[in-house]
Amino acid sequence: MRRRRLRTIRRGLGSLRERGGLSFPAWPKETGAWLFVAAGVAGLCLLYVWQSAQILDLTAKRETAKEKLTSTEEVNRWLEFQIGEAFSLDRVSQIARTQLHMVEPTTVRYVTVPAEEPRP
Repeated sequence: MRRRRLRTIRRGLGSLRERGGLSFPAWPKETGAWLFVAAGVAGLCLLYVWQSAQILDLTAKRETAKEKLTSTEEVNRWLEFQIGEAFSLDRVSQIARTQLHMVEPTTVRYVTVPAEEPRP
């Protein structure tokens, strides 16, 4: 019994097919060409879908970057205004009077400095 099994395995599928033990459906020869064309079309469709997804992703990233840039520019303008306001002379004068209790001088005294004589 064991020998018989080994012979069957050793013969392969070709001999079984010839004896009528196995039968495979016969496809027309054009079927391979049509399968190749269908695989090519499917590949192109997948490429199109992938490219569309990439374009949508990059567009969303660009819009996010634009929004971030606009927000940053607004903050920058506000900070520039705050800096300009902080160093304005009116504000410095007001802080000097209220917080540091300084007053405007009532009389101004000028001191004249004699001119130096040129050295020989």
